[in-house]
Amino acid sequence: MAGKLYEKKRVDLGGAGSFSVRKGALHHALGVPEGEKIPESKLAGHHGGKLGRMIASAKGFKAMKHGR
Repeated sequence: MAGKLYEKKRVDLGGAGSFSVRKGALHHALGVPEGEKIPESKLAGHHGGKLGRMIASAKGFKAMKHGR
């Protein structure tokens, strides 16, 4: 991920706190072009370090009820 700057987006969870994410960083790390969905097979299994944290966040975002 070195060399490319990603747009930071602040995510507010209300009383649970907030954090920032870098849009497109997970796509780049997994080798999936932006604009395409990340296949479940790339999110499955055990991943450690920063990649593991990004994948865990992606799984959490997917489980949220957006727009309801």
